[in-house]
Amino acid sequence: MNGAVASGNAATAPSGGAPQERGWRWFVLGMLLMVAVTAAPAWPPALALLAGTVRLLLPVEQFALLVLVGIASCAVVGWWAGGRLMLGLVWGLAAAYVVWKVPLPLSGYGAFLRGWAVTAGAAFGLVCLVAASKPFLTRALAAVALAGVVTLGGLSTRAAPGAGAFDAVSLMLSQEYSQRLGASLEAWHDRTTTASWQQFATRFPEAAVRTERMEALLVALADPQPAAASVGGVRLAPLVRLAPALLALETLLALALGWAAYHRLARARIGPPLAALRLLRFNDQWVWGLIVGMTVLLLPTLVEWRTAGLNLVAFFGTLYALRGAGVLTWYIPDRVAVWVPIGLLVLVPVLGPLWVLVGLLTVTFTLGLGDTWRDFRAGADARRPWSP
Repeated sequence: MNGAVASGNAATAPSGGAPQERGWRWFVLGMLLMVAVTAAPAWPPALALLAGTVRLLLPVEQFALLVLVGIASCAVVGWWAGGRLMLGLVWGLAAAYVVWKVPLPLSGYGAFLRGWAVTAGAAFGLVCLVAASKPFLTRALAAVALAGVVTLGGLSTRAAPGAGAFDAVSLMLSQEYSQRLGASLEAWHDRTTTASWQQFATRFPEAAVRTERMEALLVALADPQPAAASVGGVRLAPLVRLAPALLALETLLALALGWAAYHRLARARIGPPLAALRLLRFNDQWVWGLIVGMTVLLLPTLVEWRTAGLNLVAFFGTLYALRGAGVLTWYIPDRVAVWVPIGLLVLVPVLGPLWVLVGLLTVTFTLGLGDTWRDFRAGADARRPWSP
């Protein structure tokens, strides 16, 4: 169970019977979502709370930049595998130009963004060259791990005497998150002062109360709280503590979009195409990452490692939730699956987005973790509504 992608050989041109990418529908949807989340700071005030949520869940707010770096990395590897040099040069120079010209200072968050984008892209290209026979998910995870080690090494060398490697970047992210949240809440408060919102709140008071709870939740997740011993005399906000796991997951998604985009633009393959979600599975030994994280969280003697354990649980827990979603889509017929997201959207105003998300993650995580010991898809075909 080590293949998160369909079978196929690397560096083969997509001609004849060679593997090719699976259609355009989900790819186009993914690219549209990429543009939408990158443009979250410019969303209208009516969507300010939703925009604030997106901005806080993405440590690198410029998500499209990570995708561009992923495409450039694939293009360079494709040239090395026998593809066109011009394609590698164009995408490489385009990525370098955008990374340099991104309208952010060369310090603080701007330096972190540029450093992570370049490191992740270089790590992915190196892993693709060294492990050409591995599926995409294995390569991407190895690249994220390598980029994390390089970043940690760089942070350690620049840390002040007596300070931890993450102290400076944690303080930087705390300030960045506070700035993002402040901008989104300011736009939302401007919206709530309009006559149309006042009429809506009077007519639907429960909806107004839910928005107030959502605002309070965002503040609790992103704003640092006073504490005696921590970075700068504050206790890190929950989302800042979870930033490594969120950054790793965001980078995996960006590399997947870059991989899919490259193979639709070039003829030289550098690996097998991405498979459908229902086929997602990975090495069962990855469960040890989840076990180690939970052990660190539960043992009181390892309290100083609790943030690391929290990130392990968040990262591997999300991967297993995606695996559980694959199990669900394996058995749910296509004509029924269309109504599942619609049903979830209907439940949002009834239960609230938080409870809907918690319920969905609970079900998918349980299925994904259970699939490690009992392969729910073994010996069974995916149900298709029109098949005989």
